[in-house]
Parts: sequence; C-alpha cells; structure tokens
Amino acid sequence: MATSLVGQEGALSMRFPLTIDPESRRLFTGILVRSVVILLLLSCDSLTVAEQNNQNREDRMKHNSNKNPAVTGRIPDSEIPKTNVEWRKRLTAEQFEIARRKGTERAFSGKYWNTKTPGTYRCICCGEPLFRSGEKFESGCGWPSFYAPIDAKKENTKGNVIAEHVDRSLAAIPGFGIRTEVTCRRCGAHLGHVFNDGPPPTGLRYCINSASITLDPEAQSNGSKDEKDTSKSQ
Repeated sequence: MATSLVGQEGALSMRFPLTIDPESRRLFTGILVRSVVILLLLSCDSLTVAEQNNQNREDRMKHNSNKNPAVTGRIPDSEIPKTNVEWRKRLTAEQFEIARRKGTERAFSGKYWNTKTPGTYRCICCGEPLFRSGEKFESGCGWPSFYAPIDAKKENTKGNVIAEHVDRSLAAIPGFGIRTEVTCRRCGAHLGHVFNDGPPPTGLRYCINSASITLDPEAQSNGSKDEKDTSKSQ
C-alpha cells in the first residue's frame, strides 16, 4: 500500500512540478505587477470621481445661495416665488425640503444650533427678520432655540411675524401628540415648532431649523474702532 502511494505521489509530482522555471516566474511576476498597477489606477479614478462629486455638490449649493436674494436682505413682495418650481431654483435642496415641504433637519447638524454670533435671523425664503440673537438660548435640543420672535411685545409675546398652525402629523406617536407649527407669516416658510418649556419671560421655546433661517451678523460698533484708533495714537 505504501509503495502504491509513493508511486502515485511521484506521478502527481511529475504532472504538477513544485518548482517554477525562470520564464514562468517572470511571466507570473509581470502579470502580478500589471494587476497591482491597474488596481491602483482604478482606486485613483474612484477618489477623483468622489472628490469631483463633492466639489459639484458644493458648487451647486454656492450657486443656489447666490441666486437667493433673501440671503442678503428682505426681498419685495413682488419677488417672492409663487410656485415650488420657482422655489427649487432659488433654494438649496435641503432648504427646499425643510422650508417648503415641512421637513426637519437632524438635531445638532444645523448651521446655527450652537451659534453665538450677535445679529438678526431672517427667513431664508423672503428675508423677513424673525429672531434676534439676544432672544436665543441654549436649550440642549440640538436646534436653534429662541424664547420670543423679533417683534414680541409685553402684551403680545408671540409677535406678528410668526404664524402658528396645529400640527397633527405625529399625533399618533407616543411622546409627540399635537404640536404647534410655526411659519413665516409673510411667505409661509416652515420654520419649526413652538413649545411651552422655554425660559422667562415668555416661557416659550421656538425650536427652529437652521435651514429655514439665515443670520445677518451685527457690524462692529464704531466705539470699538475708535478705541483701537485711540490706542494706536497713544
């Protein structure tokens, strides 16, 4: 039996030699090198395509931003779009989904949720001033929060620039119930919701999507510039 096995192994060795002749080794090495080079080139092409896609996305956002006059100020009533087709041309995809289709951005993902820059927050759709940074507070919810709109008065803490609507979209989900949606009264842009768990003096928390607003920062006061000039002269 042992002799038979040895004979079989010898026959296998003759059919499939364990050693590779130099010519075959060079051929195999060449194929391997070419395969590695091709894989590297494909990887580089994939990275280039991904980078180009990211650049195209940034260019589209910048292009849409440049087409939206509300970013720079309050636009006239005659320039407010009337159809979704017009809004799509003016807003970014995220802004359109949230401001015109009542979407919601993820918590802690918006541009202004943790912003402390002094200024005025205006509607991203029509440029209407809505909130001041002085009424902004840290609520811990992950969205920009304000305790009053810009035109709130002691006798009318809700002001007139914000409109309220009953929202039953999540009423069937435990923990949500019926909510109060807030929109820009002028153009109807969806802003977010208002809750009765805010700080004094109103006790309200306007929970607003960053994509629905744009911040107009306050310019430096002349006093600070004068102080700098005075310090230089001394």
